[in-house]
Amino acid sequence: MKLFYGLLMGLCVSSGYAQTTTYFEQNFSSSSNVADYKGGGPNKFTEILGNTPSTASIGNEALMLTKASGGQVRFSKTDDLFSANPTILYVQFTVSVDIAEPSAAVNPYNYLYFGNLNDNGSLPANASVFARLGFHFPTAGNAFNLHLQDGGSVTKGPYTGTKTITWVLNVSGNATTYTDEDGRTGSLAANKMDIWVDNSLEFDEASELSTGVSPTDFKFLWNNSNGTLTVDNLKILGSQGPMPVELLYFKAIASASQVRLNWATASEKNARSFVVERSTDAEQYEVLKTYEASGTTDERKEYWGTDEKPLPGKSYYRLRQMDEDGTEYVCRTVSVERPESAELDVQILGNPLLNAQQFTVRTTARNVSYELYTHQGEPIPMKITRANGNQDDLQLQQGLPKGLYLLRATLANEVVTRRIVVE
Repeated sequence: MKLFYGLLMGLCVSSGYAQTTTYFEQNFSSSSNVADYKGGGPNKFTEILGNTPSTASIGNEALMLTKASGGQVRFSKTDDLFSANPTILYVQFTVSVDIAEPSAAVNPYNYLYFGNLNDNGSLPANASVFARLGFHFPTAGNAFNLHLQDGGSVTKGPYTGTKTITWVLNVSGNATTYTDEDGRTGSLAANKMDIWVDNSLEFDEASELSTGVSPTDFKFLWNNSNGTLTVDNLKILGSQGPMPVELLYFKAIASASQVRLNWATASEKNARSFVVERSTDAEQYEVLKTYEASGTTDERKEYWGTDEKPLPGKSYYRLRQMDEDGTEYVCRTVSVERPESAELDVQILGNPLLNAQQFTVRTTARNVSYELYTHQGEPIPMKITRANGNQDDLQLQQGLPKGLYLLRATLANEVVTRRIVVE
C-alpha cells in the first residue's frame, strides 16, 4: 500500500496549530481502471479524459496522461471541494514526465487551475480562475518547467525525475503564516501563494489571479507538447483557523527496547486529553495511550510517555488532542526507526530504592550520560561519580520523596529510559 505525503499534520497558522480538513485525496492504488476514479463524489474526479488519439490510464498505481498530436488530456473536479473557504488551501502531488515532442511556447497553456470552473476542455476565463500553475515542456525527455503568468511571466526549472509539488494558496484575504510537518515555513501576504518543489521554495509570494473567486473546483488541461505526464498522491487540504492548543513540539526518541515520547504546549484552552497513536504505515493507527491535558492555561506544559513494547523497524506516532466538547484535532505525526539490536543496557541496583539520595547504575558501556526526571518531566539535579568498570554512582542534592521517577541514559545516539521507584 502506498503512503500519502504528510502535508498538514502540525500546520501552524498565526500563533497556533490549525484545524485542517482533507477535501480530496487520491493515490490511484485501489483500481487499475481509470473509470473507477471519475464520476464525482468524495475523492473522485468529475472527469478524466484523453481525446483521441490521446489517452488517460492507470499504470504503476498512478494516473498516466499520454498526449498525442491533435488530442487533449485533462482531469477535473467541479462539484465543489468545500462550502466555506479555508484560510489556506494546500495542494500537493507528485509529477514526472516523458516528453516525445517538446514545445518552445513561452506561455504553455498547460495549466492546473483552481477557481469556479467547468469540466469541459476549453480554457477558463480569467474571471473564473482563482490561481493557476503552468507546466512547460521545452525539451524531449524527463524534464519540465513550472510557469506563472500572473504578476509577471516567470518560469522556473528544469526539474527532472519525480518531483513533489506543494502549492500553498492564501484564501483568507489577509496576511498569514504557515508551517508544515517537515518544518517548511512561510509568510503570505493577502492574495499571494508559495510553490515548493520537494523542499525548495521556488515561487515565493507569487500573485494569485482573481481573488474574488472561490477556489472550490480544479481542472488540469494539457494542450501542447506530446508525451506522457504521470500524476500521483494528489491531496488537497485546507486550514480553518488556529487550534485551541498551541503545540510547541512532538518528539519520539527510539532505542532498542522502547520509544520515549515527549511533547509540550505553550497554551491550552478547554483541552481535555491528548491521544498518542501508533502505526506501521502512517495510514492505519492504533491508540497507544491517552493522557490528561491541562484544561485552560497560558503556561508552558510538558508531557512524557513511553512505548514500552515498540514495533520493530520504522513506526509512526501521531498526537491527537481532544477538547472538552469532544472536538478532535490531529496535531502532528513523527516517525522513528529502532536499531536492530541493543548496544546499551541499564540496570538500577536496588530498585525500588529505600535510600532516595544516592543509587548505583550498572551499564553495558562506559561514559554514559544520565538525566533524572520526575514523572511529570521536571529535571532533577545530580552528581555522577564513575565507579569500577561499567558502574556509576548517582548522588542527589537531597533525598527524593516516595514516588515514580525516570532515568534517561544516553550513549552516542542510543537512549535508554528506566523507571525508578522510591519507597
